[in-house]
Order: sequence, then structure tokens, then C-alpha cells
Amino acid sequence: MNPLELFNQVKEMIEKKDFEAAKTFVEDNKDNLGEYFDQAKALVSGNEMISGALDKIKGLF
Repeated sequence: MNPLELFNQVKEMIEKKDFEAAKTFVEDNKDNLGEYFDQAKALVSGNEMISGALDKIKGLF
């Protein structure tokens, strides 16, 4: 699989809100992601923070 296909798989996992699987996938494929590794890692990290913030906001109401 080429790096773009791997990156697209990460995006699909995030769209399904499967952040833990996406994070593991990125770590397992870091050598194969090539130039997309940093983008994939940022995507996973950013979405985990957003998800956590939304959960905290929901808890306030």
C-alpha cells in the first residue's frame, strides 16, 4: 500500500470516531506513511483533543 492509501485509512478511522485504532494504525505504519506521517499524527492528536473537549462540555449540561 502506498503512503496516500495509508493516510486515507487513518482519515476513515477518524471519521468513524475510532481514535484509538487510528492512533495505533499510525504508530504501526509510521515507516510506511512517509511524508504523510506527521499529517496523520497531527490529525489523530487534534481529533482526540476535540473529542475530549466535547465530552467535557456535554458533562456540563
